[in-house]
Amino acid sequence: MDPVVIELGPLTLRAYNAWLLGGMFVGLALIGWRARRTDAGRAARWLDVALVALVAAGIGARGLHVALNWDCFAASPGQIARLSLGGMAWHGALLTGLPAALIAARLRGVPFRAWADAAALAWPPGLIAAWAGCRSAGCGAGYEVATLADWPGWLVAELPDAYGFVAPRLDVQAAGMLLGAALWALAALLTWRGWLPGIRLWFVLGLSGLGLALLGFLRADYAPTLLDRRADQVFDLALLLVCTVIGGALWLHDRGEKSSLKAGDAV
Repeated sequence: MDPVVIELGPLTLRAYNAWLLGGMFVGLALIGWRARRTDAGRAARWLDVALVALVAAGIGARGLHVALNWDCFAASPGQIARLSLGGMAWHGALLTGLPAALIAARLRGVPFRAWADAAALAWPPGLIAAWAGCRSAGCGAGYEVATLADWPGWLVAELPDAYGFVAPRLDVQAAGMLLGAALWALAALLTWRGWLPGIRLWFVLGLSGLGLALLGFLRADYAPTLLDRRADQVFDLALLLVCTVIGGALWLHDRGEKSSLKAGDAV
């Protein structure tokens, strides 16, 4: 069960949501920092785009979760809006959040590819926060093992599942947090060195899809199925494919423009 962190009258904040809020604040701070360094005159507009993306992402994440579990929600449609019960599918967040960010960027006059590079820095903290929240709430729990003594200490731990049952398990949540930390370090390196400008978000998201698809083989929590696999793994691999196509197309486009400029200079 997801433990309560703050309870003030009707306001109840549980651990998972507290971690998510922390990840969002860190992500917004990073986008604001990049905006001040690259587009200081419109830094507030960059944050406007980020907030629009977050709202749209929340709607998409809830919508995809409801769609994947429609058999349950069809019997109790009143629970669709009860976000306190949990249930968000992060792939849905990308499906709605990124198009919303693109539209908002154009309306606010923000260069989307530069904003996306900032979002590449902001995404990994959210991933770390989501897995840290799951470690408290039991979501994304790994397979049970017979005893901790049979496994390396860094790979297993006494952890709860979503129902609060504590058992020795593969520590998938810690692996997810490590994946997020590695992606954050990679995004920071790309930003520092100025590599892959305008493509960094697609690169980081694609690697996220690959890493999470692999972690899916270690998860024992319930998940809807698609194509005889966990639906989240199918979406993870689809994300990897889409990001590879988009990132590759942008890289070829940028390379073509550079070649054209060099040819023009030669003439």
